[in-house]
Amino acid sequence: MIGFDSNLLVNYYQSKLGGVGGASSTASGGVARKYAPTAPWSPQATPVDTSALLKAALQGSKLIDESAATLDLAGASSDYKKLFALYQGLATLTSLAERANAKNLTSFDSARVLSAFTKGMAELTNYVNAAKFDNVRLGFAEVADTARATVGIARAKTEYVTQPLVTGVADGPVPAFAGDVKFDISIQQINTSLSIHIDLAEMGAQTRTLPNVINHINAKLEAAGVTTRFAQERIPGAERSYQSGGKTIKLAPSPDQWAMKIKTDITEKVTFSAVETAPAIYLTQKVGDPDPDGKPDTKDGVQFNQLLKFQTETGAVAAPLQPAGEANWVEGRIFAKPLEGAIETVRATQVGPDGSVYILADISGATGGQSIKGDRDVALMKYDSAGKLLYTRVLGASENAKGLALAVSADGQVAVAGSVTGGLNGSVDGPLNSSASAALTDKSDSFVTVFNDKGEELWTARRGARLEDEASQIAFGSDGTLYVAGRSKSTMPGTTALGGWDSYVEAFSVNGQGVAQPQFTQSFGTAGDDRPAGLVVDGDALVTATIENGRAVIRRFDISGGTPVQVAMRDLGDLEGGTITGLALDNGQLIIAGSTRNTALDAGTVTRAHAGGVDAFAAQISADLSLGPTDAVAYYGGAGDDQAAGLAVSAGQVWITGQAGGALPGHTTMGKADGFLARLDIAAGAVAWSQQFTGKEGHALPGSIAIAQQGASVLDRLGLPSGELKFSDSAKLTSVSALRPGDQFNIIANGGRPKAITIAVDETLESLMLKIRRETGFQVKVETTVTEGVRRLQIKPLNARSVIELSPGKTGQDALAILGLKEGIVRASKIEDGKTVSADGKADFFGLGLHSGINLGSPEQIRHAISELTQAQGVIRKIYTALRDAATPKNVLAQRAAASSGQASAYMTSRIANYQAALDRLTGGG
Repeated sequence: MIGFDSNLLVNYYQSKLGGVGGASSTASGGVARKYAPTAPWSPQATPVDTSALLKAALQGSKLIDESAATLDLAGASSDYKKLFALYQGLATLTSLAERANAKNLTSFDSARVLSAFTKGMAELTNYVNAAKFDNVRLGFAEVADTARATVGIARAKTEYVTQPLVTGVADGPVPAFAGDVKFDISIQQINTSLSIHIDLAEMGAQTRTLPNVINHINAKLEAAGVTTRFAQERIPGAERSYQSGGKTIKLAPSPDQWAMKIKTDITEKVTFSAVETAPAIYLTQKVGDPDPDGKPDTKDGVQFNQLLKFQTETGAVAAPLQPAGEANWVEGRIFAKPLEGAIETVRATQVGPDGSVYILADISGATGGQSIKGDRDVALMKYDSAGKLLYTRVLGASENAKGLALAVSADGQVAVAGSVTGGLNGSVDGPLNSSASAALTDKSDSFVTVFNDKGEELWTARRGARLEDEASQIAFGSDGTLYVAGRSKSTMPGTTALGGWDSYVEAFSVNGQGVAQPQFTQSFGTAGDDRPAGLVVDGDALVTATIENGRAVIRRFDISGGTPVQVAMRDLGDLEGGTITGLALDNGQLIIAGSTRNTALDAGTVTRAHAGGVDAFAAQISADLSLGPTDAVAYYGGAGDDQAAGLAVSAGQVWITGQAGGALPGHTTMGKADGFLARLDIAAGAVAWSQQFTGKEGHALPGSIAIAQQGASVLDRLGLPSGELKFSDSAKLTSVSALRPGDQFNIIANGGRPKAITIAVDETLESLMLKIRRETGFQVKVETTVTEGVRRLQIKPLNARSVIELSPGKTGQDALAILGLKEGIVRASKIEDGKTVSADGKADFFGLGLHSGINLGSPEQIRHAISELTQAQGVIRKIYTALRDAATPKNVLAQRAAASSGQASAYMTSRIANYQAALDRLTGGG
């Protein structure tokens, strides 16, 4: 039999279809018939001179010109002209973005490119919004069936999981349960309060395994008639692998771990307390090598922040155990937990009256599940005593913000202060320069924000000079008045400039309507650059610590008359390049801490000598700043440069933390950069307790510090928090996101007028849903959806004919992006002949996938712009294909589909089979 390769015939068949991009098909006379004009991206089209387009754009020419788009098919739809013109405009914008990313671009050329791009994007937006197509509908951004928000309100949880207590099997003795383990569980029901005492000694000789201890506790709870129960929680082992010879070699997973789980319900409040307690020290630190390859320009460092907890007294309270597998553990450390999120710098740490821990940090991205509006923002994070995150609050600045100070009142209010650039919606008593001019001139203003004990914002005040200023110290008075210290480069409202950076103090009180009002603002200092470094309230007096001309200066102001009157001042001497890191008031004495090369600060008797280089120090002086016999200063350090970073004082105990420049007294160097924690007895000149430690890759940089006087107990060993278990968060959208009062987004229903949806102070999901319904005349379906225990907003068309348009609010006030709703069109769709089409039976919708905020402000934004513009060009090609296919006969489409899959039609297949059969007959089958 003579055989032949049938693929030759198939290839011949495919070649007869011919055409470019499927735009044509071979007619019976052998001439290719076109069903769509040749596209500008086709290989057969005349190449576009992108350099000429770029040059024209830089000279101010229009980017989108329908008249320049040529069609080589008579009678073709005008839609093609619009598409080709739009494609060329997108290509030009892409070229501009690529040009902005070029190396060695002069500032002049850069400005021209940015100007042309901004103008071009405006032209593109206007064109898309105004263009009328015959056979398609086009949107600037996304097109979807549903708009779903990413921000939501978490449902109240009723379970709490401890840290892992067991690794491997769960039926062996648990080290954390050894010894004298006693604690109380208080349960408050609707009409009853119960206290259940747990003492593992009552288990007798029974082995203290995880199941046995849980059964013992549950028996006590059951006998008390409560719903709350304990259970085991399995934490599956993590997958493990390593690279070898370019291949990934999988290892057995790490062993499972086991923890305790507390399960309750909404009718019971559960509180844990310990029989014996001791002081706990919380500090934050940054770990990781900042420059692994020793080349600063490569920026290859990977660092992250941690929250550490120490117990420095034992005795009745069992000593902390080293957690399994925890690196760089030192005696006394209870835990070292990573702070999740894009945290750049931790500024302050404070302990609240309920034993929780507050951390103030500067962030550069999403933190605690909350995104930010600008480049930098401020985050307040609350942790329980076991190191579990309870909530995160983001300030919501439109451009940049820094958090510099943190204070917690006796009734649980939390105040933060710092600086902000650009808009800050909802702030009262705005700056002398408006928010708009602040954004234009890039000058920072001071801000103060106060939260209630639930973490809900009560008020924000923004005060500013015409030049830069910042609030860096904050303290509550006994009557709730909030006092602030900061610095400014020009006069603050109601003050007189002294020269350079001036320090200032001011006070805020709240009127009957809950609105913050400034009580006074007063500058002080020298003609040089001054910087406040501490603030405390002593009855009717304010005491400040400042660095003035490099010297440590303490001032006391009498505020009994309503305005500050300086009544005393002490100059502690030249810090010789050092700094002040804290000021505290304890038992009628002021405690000042910092770093200095000065071996004899003028703070009284030197009770512990300077060791050389830069040393940390702690000094105590009388609160009225008078000279006294108890005035003293104690230095702490070794032969290297030792820098103090934080001060905490409670019940006569003085603690400092910082970075060691080498081996400290009684310790050895542990890494490349070590941290230290020390308790100083200033009067005796003694070190009551100290520890030197390091972190990941031998680097630890401690920052802030706080004391919980009764924060350490046996509960730490069990992974249980002291105090009430907190399960629910605020229901306010302004609390659980970076939304601020006055932020907006726009919505259009069924081609009507745009309606602005404005976020209110107390906005909830329910109130926002009702607001959207009302503003759109109840033409939009608004509901909530629940995913992973979080309720989120969802917007859908009311019926098949409904079309909804979502667009952002003003720059810096956009609520759409923070809610996580995508800009674009929401319409109903259906499946027809295997394709998704508009449910209203009209022309299909396409979205370019662009967003209104696209810009070339940074290398990252340039890359993002190029990606979006390239994707939009792909959408244009997709629309072209849809139009071409709609104009092409179905049999031709079927032939083209068969050709693209490598299969001939049934008719051609039959013909080929006949050719083979004829050959078989001619050759007799052999």
